[in-house]
Amino acid sequence: MASLDKIKLFKLISILFTKLAGAGFTLLLFFTFLFLQSEWDMVEFVDTISSEYIWIIIFGYGIFCSILIDIIEWKIARINKTLKILLYIVAGYAFFFINGINVINFIAGTIGALCALIFYFGTYLTDRSKGRKLVFAFLVPLFFILLMNINFTEKKQWDEERKATSYTASFEYFNGKHEIPIKVNEGQIINISIDFKNQNGGGYGYHVLNPKGDLVGMTEAEEREMTFTAHESGVYHVVVTGDDLQGGITVKWTIDETK
Repeated sequence: MASLDKIKLFKLISILFTKLAGAGFTLLLFFTFLFLQSEWDMVEFVDTISSEYIWIIIFGYGIFCSILIDIIEWKIARINKTLKILLYIVAGYAFFFINGINVINFIAGTIGALCALIFYFGTYLTDRSKGRKLVFAFLVPLFFILLMNINFTEKKQWDEERKATSYTASFEYFNGKHEIPIKVNEGQIINISIDFKNQNGGGYGYHVLNPKGDLVGMTEAEEREMTFTAHESGVYHVVVTGDDLQGGITVKWTIDETK
């Protein structure tokens, strides 16, 4: 009996590794496509693959649906490969059709269906190969996780000056992100104005992260001025971004007590 339990346990582990390998295979092909779409821009590429949404869909929803389809196949003995493939396609569309059927969701669902088929092919490709399982289940995701923690920001002739309530920088080239820390206490109101000097038509933007690294919701107080209330004490970061930008940045802020 104990020997039979071990066999079942090993089989379950093998199935789980196969699903992880299918997810890793999907991740590799999808991220390769995104890399080519970014035109070899590592800053843009890393920013895109850092989205938790992508990882949750592939490793969460993808594995769940694959296991569910296996259960359906096990319960319905007469199910064939064609029907199984159709179930993967349905699963790919279903995630995006939850919020309604429209053109955008149809396009997203088509991409989802394609990724679902890639997932299925990945499980088929790695099912009988321990080496492939190891590569796609662990090494591929680990590679991208390490890549996500590398800062590919490029700066040329960056000249900056920081004061108590302001930060200015001028540069010949800026592609990536730069963080400006602001220490505040819980309940304080932070007003921020940001002015970009764009000399070459490059892209730019900004956002604010709380001490946990989460995005902070802001409201517009006046023209070119945003405000938010700190819900916890700590260091907040104003993150300015540039996309092949030449020029300068001026950031000013005030910190007020809650009214």
